[in-house]
Amino acid sequence: MLNRGLSLLIGSGLLVSPVLAQEYFEGFDTAGKPEDRRGFVWDYRAELSPVTGWSELIPGDGYAYLTAERDFLRGRQRRGRFWPFQNLSFGPVGAGHRISMRAKNTAVPGLAAMIFTYREQDTIDEIDLEITATDTESRAPRHGTRPEGGWTDLRLATWIDADQRRPEPETLVKQPARDAEGNKMSLQDDRFRVYTIEWDDIEVRFLIDGVLQHTIEDAVPDRPARVIFGLRQMPWAGDADWSEPQTMTVDWVSLEPLE
Repeated sequence: MLNRGLSLLIGSGLLVSPVLAQEYFEGFDTAGKPEDRRGFVWDYRAELSPVTGWSELIPGDGYAYLTAERDFLRGRQRRGRFWPFQNLSFGPVGAGHRISMRAKNTAVPGLAAMIFTYREQDTIDEIDLEITATDTESRAPRHGTRPEGGWTDLRLATWIDADQRRPEPETLVKQPARDAEGNKMSLQDDRFRVYTIEWDDIEVRFLIDGVLQHTIEDAVPDRPARVIFGLRQMPWAGDADWSEPQTMTVDWVSLEPLE
């Protein structure tokens, strides 16, 4: 059994306990903070719209709601390299897992929706699946975004031992989302889709609705990390050209051991 001092270090995030591959599912059927179980601890950040407690994010109707309000967003002062989040997180999770999220309204102009792993101690390890209506740094920054001829951009990245002061990914891929036939695909269709990271010891695979989007083999993090999902204001995500609040609705998140 862990002694009390080591347990406190792990609970504070200064150390991360070893993580075995396991199954885990959260369907947000109970109001408030999900129960801390199987060694997973939950947290949230609310920097894109005000939140006074867990029940505003998870009311108990089977969904989690992550909302951005443009006026609230414009009133915040960005400090240095910090860009604000509206997210939920749990962990720690290690390699050997299929990490999935079923969600809709992920392609919001001016924001990036994401599911990613994150470990920060002296350096940063990370695996990113980021979604934005238009990536202003892509090869086609002014393309259509609606299903009628448009598409959604993805950023797929891994970070290993990145410098906290000027973090840079080891590998970064910018590409359109694609369907099972390989066609560019728009996610601005009010449909729930399943976003997946398959993370094992030798590669990271990114999938949408079971369709492989890309595989990264040359830079694979190997230390346990938190799973974070939600929205973030990013400089490459374009303009927030909407006036009504935008909500990313999450049906569930899950872990499955990889064979």
